[in-house]
Formats: sequence, structure tokens, C-alpha cells
Amino acid sequence: MRPSRLLRVAAVVLLSAGLAHAQSVTRLTVEQAVQEAFRVNDQLRAAQARAEAAADTSRSARGNLLPALSATEEWQHYNAPFVINLSGQPGQGITARNINANTLGVAANQPLLGLVRLGFGLASANHSADASHSDAQAVAASLGEQVRTTYLRLFEALAQQSIAQTSVEQLQKQVQDAEARYRAGTITNADLLRFRTAEANAQQQFIQAQTEALVDRQALLTYLARNPEDPSIEFVEPEELERLAAEPVPHPVDTLINQSLAERPEVHRAQSQAEAARDTDKAAYAALLPELNVQLAYQWTKGQLFFPENSAYVGILVSWPFWNWGATYYAARSAEQQANAAEALSQDARRQAAYEVSSRYAQLKAQFVAVQVAETAIASAEEAYRVTDAQVRAGIGTTTDLLDAQSALTTARLNLARARFERAVARVALDRAVGGAPN
Repeated sequence: MRPSRLLRVAAVVLLSAGLAHAQSVTRLTVEQAVQEAFRVNDQLRAAQARAEAAADTSRSARGNLLPALSATEEWQHYNAPFVINLSGQPGQGITARNINANTLGVAANQPLLGLVRLGFGLASANHSADASHSDAQAVAASLGEQVRTTYLRLFEALAQQSIAQTSVEQLQKQVQDAEARYRAGTITNADLLRFRTAEANAQQQFIQAQTEALVDRQALLTYLARNPEDPSIEFVEPEELERLAAEPVPHPVDTLINQSLAERPEVHRAQSQAEAARDTDKAAYAALLPELNVQLAYQWTKGQLFFPENSAYVGILVSWPFWNWGATYYAARSAEQQANAAEALSQDARRQAAYEVSSRYAQLKAQFVAVQVAETAIASAEEAYRVTDAQVRAGIGTTTDLLDAQSALTTARLNLARARFERAVARVALDRAVGGAPN
């Protein structure tokens, strides 16, 4: 085969492989990653299942308020009929029960005074369902924050990796220049070693940033329930989060605290749990009252002489276990203390939410200052490096001055990248603390 033909075949193979790779790669934005995590995360699915279970428990408690209807049918086959013979003569007796007997009963039972206890039980079940629903929302909000934060950490590491790579390339050129000058006798071996040491340090920074990016990518893929080594996912830079983080917070901290107390799912969960515990307490005290139920029943009997074929009755059943050695009373006392504990936790949740908003608001403000300082520092570092490099080339600067300027420039670039991504992370954390929708 001719070389030109071999080249054409190789080009076709490489092009086909590149197209196949491009078609197999899935690009995900940060919000698409969040939505995928919502679909596949096991903890969120468990929280949602618990919320559905609590809702069904509430529906079950509602059913206890309605009349209970029941039906029973009993069929008996005896070895012989039951015959009452007072004369003692064969064939003269009365058949009181046939060899086959059948009884059908339908009954209804409606609690009256017990509706007080059942009503509080229903209210408790409703509040518990609300608490479980808020818990699922809290899990979703926490998961969304974790995914967004890890996403930002990934691109922060990638930015640091790029900066370190640029520093390595610059130092590699300086090492080459230094080797040429060393051979020409214009610098000493110590100067050359300083350049090589700086290059090695830059390589270490690059490896560290590369490792951090790999770990963050693996963590992000784990949130999506994917293989941590999955090469088919390409994450798109979170420009929207970066843009949002650069905007000033639209409300003062007091307004954000009030919004958190009104919308934060953890606060709603604690409040609902406190209300459920208080209703359970009321239901426990209501259990000290007598039970008063209305009963209705219909019975159809066949095969028994002394039972009418059709019968029905309506009545009232009263029961009151007025002495059980304090078991019901102390159970109510226990429920009361549980309610007090739940209310204390509810107040604590409100204070924790307010503190979290305040602290994250302060952290975000600090990151705005950090970005401004880093932007000022990088401009100074770039100018200092340019001047020092020119001085060294002109022979009026030292190797140490150039390496110091190079190190300061790299540090300024890293600080700026870090400050910008930390500001975005702080904005995500503040939004989570305020209680915004998890999307």
C-alpha cells in the first residue's frame, strides 16, 4: 500500500474515532447536574418515600373519624340436628337447630366522644406529614448546595491547574534561557539551580491542582450515581453561578433572615414536628375521657329455631377504664414533655437559621473584598514581573528578583481565581441558608 494511501486511511480512522468520541460525550451544565442528582440520589428518594408514607398515615388517621362498617358470615355443619323432645317419643321433638346453620351479620360503629381524641390524632398525623414533606425539601436543598459547590470546586481546581501550567511553561523558557546564559558564563550555577527549583515547585502546584480537579470530578459523578471514572461526561463551566455571585445581594441581611424564617424547610420541619407533638399531647389527655360509641347491627340467621331470621338493633356503648394505675395519665404527661422538647427544638431551629444567614452573608461580603484586593494585586504583580524581566534581560536585575516576581504573579493569579470561585461558593451557601427553592 502506498504511503499516501496509508495516510488517508489513518486520517479517516482518526476522524471516525474523533466523531464517535464527540457523539458519546454528554455535556452537563450545573443545573442539569442538579436535576440529575435529584432523580437518582438515594437519600432524597428515601426522604420522598418517607413523606409519602407520612401522607398515607394521615389519610389512615382521617378514616378513623368515619363509621366503621363490618360484615361477618358464619356457616356451620353439625354432625346431627339439635332436636328438643319433651315427650320422649321418637319423631315428636322440635328441631331447634338444623344440621346446617348460617348467620350473616352487618354492623356499624361510630365513635362520638372518642372523636376528640381521634381529631387530635388526625391533626398530629397531618403535621407529621408536613414535617416529612419539609424534610424531603431540606434534603433536596442540601443536595443542590452540595452539587453546586462541588461543581464550583471542580472549576476552581481547573483554573488553578491552568494557572500552574502557564507558570510551568514560563519557567521552562526561563530555565532554557538560564542554561544558555550559564554556558555563556553570565550567571552562576546557583542561579540556574534557582530556576530549576522554581520550575519544580510550579510542577508540584500543577500536580496538586490536577489531583484536586480529579477528586472533585469523581465526587460530582458520585452525586449523579455514575461511575467516578466515567469519561463520557463533560461539565460545562458554571458561568451563570459566577455571574450571579458577581452581583450585589439584592436585600439587607434583616430581610434575608425574615425570608429564611418564612421559607427555610428546616424551620418548617421543626415547627410541624412541634405542632404534631402538641396534638399528640392533647390526644393523650383526651384518652382519659370515656369512650361513647353508637352501634348499629343487622343479623340474618338460618337454621336455628330460637333466633329470628332477621333482626336489627341500634344502641350506645359506653366504656371507661377509669382506673389503670396511672398508665394513661403518665403517658399523657410524657407526651406533654415531648411536646415541650419539640417546641424548644423549633425555637432553636429558628435561631440557627438566623445565625446561618448572618454568617454566610458576612462571608459573602468578605469574598467581594477578597476579589477586589486580588484584582488590584494581580495588576501590580503583572507590572512588577514585566519590569523585572526587562531589567534581567538588560543585565541590571538579579535572578532572585525575577523569580520573586514570577512567584508573586502566580500567587496573585491563583488568589484571584480562588477568590472568584469562593465568592460563588459563598453565594450558593447564602441562597441555601435563605431557603430558596432547590429547583
